[in-house]
Amino acid sequence: MSFYKTPLKFLVIFFLFSGGIFKAIAQAPQNIQQVISKIDTLHSRMPGEKLYLQLDKPYYAVGDTIWFKGYILNPLLNYSPLSGRLYVELLNDSNKIVKRIALAAGLGITWGDIELAPGEIKEGAYTIRAYTNWMRNFGQESFFYQSFYVANPASQNWLVDANASLVPIDNKVKMNIKLSNMQNSAIASKELQLKLLNGNHIIYKGAAQTTADGALNVDFLLPANAAIKHLALVAQDKINIKQSVTIPVNVSRAKDADIQFMPESGDMVAGIPSHIGFKAIGEDGKGIDISGVITGNTSGKEILSFQSLYKGVGIIDLLPAAGETYTARVKLPDGENKEVPLPVVKSSGTVLRIRNPADKDTIAVSVFITDDIVKKNMPLYLIGQSRDVVCFAATIPAGVPTVSVRVAKSLFPTGIAHFTLLNANNMPVNERLIFINHNDNLKIDIKTGQQSYGPRDSIPVKIIVRDISGQPIIGSFSAAVTDDGQVKKNKATNSSILTHFLLTDDLKGFVEAPGYYFTEDKDAWQALDALLLTQGWIGYDWKNISTLPKPLFEPELSNRVKGSVTTLFNKPMDHADVVLISTGKFRFVRDTSTNLQGQFIFDKLPAVDSTTFVLEAHKGKSGKAINAGISLDEVSPPDTRNLSLPVVAPWYINSSDTVLNYVRSSSDYFKELQMAQYGHVLKEVVVKAQAEIKGSDNLNGAGNADQVIGEDEVKDAGKMSLYDLILKKVEGYTVSFLPKSQDRNFFLRDKKVRFVFDGVDLTRFYEPITGQTDEYYYYIKQYLDNFTDEDIKGIEVLYSAKYIASYINRNIADNDELLALDATGQRGSDNAFLEITTRSGNGPFMTKANGVYVYKPMPTTLPANFYRPRYLNKDIGRKFADLRSTIDWEPNIITNKSGEASFTFFAADKPTTYTIVLEGSDLNGAIGYQVKQVTIAGK
Repeated sequence: MSFYKTPLKFLVIFFLFSGGIFKAIAQAPQNIQQVISKIDTLHSRMPGEKLYLQLDKPYYAVGDTIWFKGYILNPLLNYSPLSGRLYVELLNDSNKIVKRIALAAGLGITWGDIELAPGEIKEGAYTIRAYTNWMRNFGQESFFYQSFYVANPASQNWLVDANASLVPIDNKVKMNIKLSNMQNSAIASKELQLKLLNGNHIIYKGAAQTTADGALNVDFLLPANAAIKHLALVAQDKINIKQSVTIPVNVSRAKDADIQFMPESGDMVAGIPSHIGFKAIGEDGKGIDISGVITGNTSGKEILSFQSLYKGVGIIDLLPAAGETYTARVKLPDGENKEVPLPVVKSSGTVLRIRNPADKDTIAVSVFITDDIVKKNMPLYLIGQSRDVVCFAATIPAGVPTVSVRVAKSLFPTGIAHFTLLNANNMPVNERLIFINHNDNLKIDIKTGQQSYGPRDSIPVKIIVRDISGQPIIGSFSAAVTDDGQVKKNKATNSSILTHFLLTDDLKGFVEAPGYYFTEDKDAWQALDALLLTQGWIGYDWKNISTLPKPLFEPELSNRVKGSVTTLFNKPMDHADVVLISTGKFRFVRDTSTNLQGQFIFDKLPAVDSTTFVLEAHKGKSGKAINAGISLDEVSPPDTRNLSLPVVAPWYINSSDTVLNYVRSSSDYFKELQMAQYGHVLKEVVVKAQAEIKGSDNLNGAGNADQVIGEDEVKDAGKMSLYDLILKKVEGYTVSFLPKSQDRNFFLRDKKVRFVFDGVDLTRFYEPITGQTDEYYYYIKQYLDNFTDEDIKGIEVLYSAKYIASYINRNIADNDELLALDATGQRGSDNAFLEITTRSGNGPFMTKANGVYVYKPMPTTLPANFYRPRYLNKDIGRKFADLRSTIDWEPNIITNKSGEASFTFFAADKPTTYTIVLEGSDLNGAIGYQVKQVTIAGK
């Protein structure tokens, strides 16, 4: 099946180079035709997907909600037909997933929200990661990422002005700090305990006291092997130890600045002019401005000087000499110097040179070939691609040393064009990225009727969308309206749907302030070229052109349940009848049969936010479940351990007034929001009845326990292993070290825990083998990890003497530890028991019920409604203050055949300005982004 079609508007133009002159030919040479055919076959088998989320604002607070709209497009910027399900995750600064949701998508769009609920979310840096199952075939670098900081004014009420400098001679850091409270009053004469942390390791302790104006000066030696991004100073109130502040140590060591010089198309070749991009990155992953000179090591003379253009990127031009080596003497922002060797000059090779002036409608392409390669009398092939389409192809005949040609930019769409020079074996020898800009994005006009409104006024917004020729566009758009007094956005450099789909989504690594490259700044176009000289391309490995790999992950067109049925000997069971029964609010029954491989699938299931499925396997006419194993194919989250995410500074460090206004207002606003929506909030009264677990082997009788975790409570816990379920739900349960031992064990308050599955005491089967540390812990944990909440009916906790007596007195092995007497002369009283009832009823050694599988899929999250107050009479309802930071969120704006749409929102209370950010797509190759401001005047 082919998912991909080459659009007619991007036609491949074939050229034959000859003696530096080219001519168009009607039929491409056979070899280059084969290359193009393989590229098209790869993209047909492995069509790409691109994803962008518009978020309502760039930072949040505990209690707030993240509102987002997702656009799932293919490389041509049409909607992707592959994916009907989107996964969105919230990762903390330890790369742990703290929230994960799945959303249904249709025609390439979806929207949703993530609540940052108190108790679930702590203050800190977070990252949104979003992807489809199909995108996993292209690696995690193809996912969408957005990092931000979540503030919690309830736990952090110190503000910090801080700057740090490094004294290189003795490797000493000097930090000048000033502490104040949320009202900007100095934290005066405060005695503090100081700790310097390298990650979680304390490497320095001390004490200090602030001055009358809250100032604090701290000096310390910088540990030689400490990573700067993990280094932080913690200042803690000596009396009120709950009050502390963590201050990142932002210094840069010259020796650790990452400075790279990258020749155009890959190599410096002697005697061929070299266009070299460079990039300088500090230890925090951000670009640093540098300057310097290039010297020849043989002559010792300075050849040229250089200066970075933007965020550490820049370009130099050099004619490398044979046998010479070059060094860059770099001056860093703090005045330190660093020497960086340039790449080795090669005596043989090819160079692909491209000049792409912004004001020309053609690009100049040149290929330089050294004599030794010319003498091999082998042709070369030049391929130009964009959006996974070959837009240009040319053959360089054997024996030609230099060719030059001007290529029309009109052959390429707006975005990154990727040129590759291939040898006769169709392997790349040079690659070059350039940017083509036809300025043909959607033209969006946002009108608000008038420029100024009053507090709580109704504000109408009209949207008009046209293409470059002025024709109206039907499309899907989303709009965020935010208060400029609380939400700070750098409109010139922030990311958008344009920067993402046209630039950053095709590049490896982090691109800082991508919006700058789309501005009218005099250096922006040259800086963009420098960026593309130094930033890797996200694309296929050329080896895949010949091998044509098979996708490892299937596209999810809809909600589905897919799995297999096997015999007791783990052989596929073909033609078995499988019945799926939905429980809960939305009930339905489906049936199907397994194929020859024992596989089954239930597709196009309703998108519901919570349900549980019971699957039964039958064979023949009996209608009874058979002795068979049912297993399901689930989409588990990709690994997060090796993610390298941008460093996000805490909100309270060198805060702007805008951020402070947001944090100060946020906690009050969430209380006011509850009043506005519900009038008042009642304290929840929970009445608990002791659950009874059907099929329990509890020796005291089902339900007779100190704590009972029933089937409903297990279901509500969410998808997790039995190990995590017990850790979350069993009161007083911990994993800690045994006294006077390095071994971990399981405790219920002061008693060691024994795990009983369906009446089978797992501890009785334990026999030490290696004697290594934590051997018993890992023996138990492997069983707890092997079960999931879906395998469990319930857990009964037995702690008190009346409940554990039956377990102690039953027939147990002579060597069992329960026979030992404790200090009071009682047998086994230092043990507690967890009686775990599984669905299979077969104890700890068989997790799946025979022919029956209870499956709780990851729910499809339904989007919440954004709260929009309506002030029909502005003098009514002023019992609460309207302190919204996100004034309005409109995720589903659809323009009509005239290219128009409209919505209305009500202003909040404070005089300020609002920013309306509108983004979207026609889902047919064009995208758009527009910003509009409206003033809210005082009364």
